Amino acid sequence: MTEKIEYYTLKPNLKQIYGKKIMKDTKFTEQTENGVVKQELKDLTLVTTIKRKETAGKFEIEEESTIKVKVPEGTILIWDEKEGFIVPQYQMCTLEELEEEIKDIKDIYKGDKDDTKGNEAKNI
Repeated sequence: MTEKIEYYTLKPNLKQIYGKKIMKDTKFTEQTENGVVKQELKDLTLVTTIKRKETAGKFEIEEESTIKVKVPEGTILIWDEKEGFIVPQYQMCTLEELEEEIKDIKDIYKGDKDDTKGNEAKNI
């Protein structure tokens, strides 16, 4: 008896995360709820200002820093409640993009689509 080969896919986390795709004309000013992190994006430059005071045992720690980052057009930034907008650790997509990729994957494994074209660009 010949066993059927099955293919498995990592189950995606479908939690929606607030974010922005950065384009040439994207501008914003945001801050975390506690006001520690303030950010401004203009001309593809993200400026993050951090002002924080903490006590650790007998030590009082005061941090004041500014970080400027050139953000390439097309970059997706996601919102973190403590750090503000950050570059995600994983590739992100919209639900519509995910639906299209799932359709493409199904077509490939059914043999309805040539799986040698375009997969590298989509990271399938």
